[in-house]
Amino acid sequence: MDITALNSTQVLRTKVLKWMCLCLASLSAVFTYFNIFINDFIVLGVLEAAFSVYCFSVFVLISRTKLKLWQPLSICACVSILVVLGSYLSKMNHALFVWMLALPVLYYLLLGTFWGVVLSASLLLSEGIALWAKNDISPFLTLNLFLNLSFSYVAIWVVAHVFENSRESSYKRLQNLALLDPLTGVGNRLAMNQYFEIELQNKLGLFTMILDLDFFKQVNDKYGHAVGDRVLVAVTQLLNDNLPQGKVFRIGGEEFAIFSPSTTREYAQNYAQQIRRSLEAHEFIIEGYSISITVSIGVVKYQPGDSLKQTIKAADKQLYQAKHNGRNQVMVDTLDGETQLESVC
Repeated sequence: MDITALNSTQVLRTKVLKWMCLCLASLSAVFTYFNIFINDFIVLGVLEAAFSVYCFSVFVLISRTKLKLWQPLSICACVSILVVLGSYLSKMNHALFVWMLALPVLYYLLLGTFWGVVLSASLLLSEGIALWAKNDISPFLTLNLFLNLSFSYVAIWVVAHVFENSRESSYKRLQNLALLDPLTGVGNRLAMNQYFEIELQNKLGLFTMILDLDFFKQVNDKYGHAVGDRVLVAVTQLLNDNLPQGKVFRIGGEEFAIFSPSTTREYAQNYAQQIRRSLEAHEFIIEGYSISITVSIGVVKYQPGDSLKQTIKAADKQLYQAKHNGRNQVMVDTLDGETQLESVC
């Protein structure tokens, strides 16, 4: 599965903003010409010209770099100000106020429910003040026109809110189904890929640990898979309880991966030993059975330029060495590429 599919909201908003910027830049350029040379409305024309240039600049920027919150937020704020200011300054028969009906959809598409609510409410209040502050509001002296415009705006706002809220909820549920291990509730291999490739921007000082429970097949054979599953859940809880930073992933039947960012080698070694000792000392009481397990751990430091596959392969190599040396061991890859066996004491 392509991990970019898990970030579909970001991809959608980037595409919407990109082409909306191009559209708004073109429309603003057209309105600039009309307002300056035909309507003799210099102030609004100059503002629209500046907005056209800004939209085109954002279009170029997001074509080259990752989307940032300030980009859609600034575009929405600018177009809102233009609509409110234009509604106040222009004549009513220019009908510039009708643009307010399209903005709630834009807010929710680009910014989600929180900013959608904030900006939609702000626009409704600002546009209402701007229209009633005009000297010429004769069309709005007709109650029907006022009610139709107001109710249309609220209806579009409600539909946009319900749609975006439902979309976000469905996206989160699908993302959890795709990324979470159904037994233990921690991330799976796909989640590990996303964390390493997308979420973990700075990998300097990152240590990767691969853990494998020793002789876990014997637990399943002796007590049954139901008990074995509960042991895995308890082990996961213990790992999370002993993890001050980083993330735990279940990447196999009884195999786990831990990423510990911004860490020193000494800290990684001590932390791996803490995990090993905690599991060795812990007595799992499940369905009346007292179960003891140990763990073998391979630890490597991230090397600049390495892919996730290379990092996991290096940690697996250390794990294999720990098992070869008798299990219940921590094996750490040293700076010179050799391995260092941590004491089991």
